[in-house]
Amino acid sequence: MAEAQDSSRLLRVTEVRHTKDALVVRYSLHGVGKAPVWVLDQLFRTSSAGHYHLEPERAYVEFRDGVLVLSRALMPVPDDLDVESPEVPCVRRLSPGETLTGELRVPLPPTEDVPYRKGGPVDLATVRSVRLLIGYLPDAPDLRFHDAKDDKGRACRSPRYGSAVTGQQVAEAGPLPLPARTNP
Repeated sequence: MAEAQDSSRLLRVTEVRHTKDALVVRYSLHGVGKAPVWVLDQLFRTSSAGHYHLEPERAYVEFRDGVLVLSRALMPVPDDLDVESPEVPCVRRLSPGETLTGELRVPLPPTEDVPYRKGGPVDLATVRSVRLLIGYLPDAPDLRFHDAKDDKGRACRSPRYGSAVTGQQVAEAGPLPLPARTNP
């Protein structure tokens, strides 16, 4: 089992493994410091009718030089693109001394999945390692949130894009070696 921790001690990857049809990454976040943070790790998709659908196991997926980069963070809108509504993940509050856990599943074979651009399939044979990025916002008086419910009635609190895109920090763990697949 692979394990890694970022230098801030906020993020720890506790497991990277294959199932029959997915790459599974488990992680924990530990509240360090004296103030809470808002973790941007609750991704969703928007239906054609405009409704949110939280996807607790989803991650953004990018392939960079042999590394599968898995992110749960706010992705800035590219300067050359106009969007009606930026994709802002929902947040969870992490207080000092508290621990939150998460699990993500990347369907195999992986496909690049990031907001604002179309991705393609990734040849798993070219992936050497995995890196996990989790975005968070230090608590601040100027943070403003939008509270909503997804299509299943689950609460979704998301920060306003402007303050989130400028205030986001990222915890990073890895690269971790990609585990061998027992049943390809």
